[in-house]
Amino acid sequence: MKNEYFTVKLTKEIQAELSQSFDCGNPALTTFLKSYEALDDFFGVTYVIKSKNGIIGYYNISTGHIENENHIRMGGTIYINCLAIDKLYQKKKFRTSYYSDILMNDCLQRIENLRNKVGFAFVTLSSTDEGYHLYERNGFCELEDDMQMAKNTGEDTCIPMYLPLDYEE
Repeated sequence: MKNEYFTVKLTKEIQAELSQSFDCGNPALTTFLKSYEALDDFFGVTYVIKSKNGIIGYYNISTGHIENENHIRMGGTIYINCLAIDKLYQKKKFRTSYYSDILMNDCLQRIENLRNKVGFAFVTLSSTDEGYHLYERNGFCELEDDMQMAKNTGEDTCIPMYLPLDYEE
């Protein structure tokens, strides 16, 4: 059976046609998808997961770094600027997986594909309270006290998180 969803890079056409009906329940994340920044490759690259009915969810990724308390870089990162799922798909499953996990797995697979081209040691993000359990379920940890990352405007109330890659105990 053919997938009922697929991932594409956000274009002006998709944004104009489908983003107006998207609502994830978080005004900042809902507005981002409709903004110029969502299309601006200098900010990051936005990918949407679409169905025949519209946008299921989206994520925007860019680069960054983690530094220690002395401002010494500890490693490069791929930074998930935004990740959001439409309210119609929240807490709902496609077959055996939640749509939120499908979106997260798509994002992490795209990041893994980038590792063949660019070196980095971590995936980082700033989580809202609503997204925390999704990220924790997918292996992310809260940023340790001696680690720091740059934050975007409005992320002061968010929880900085990271996923170490190739971590060995």
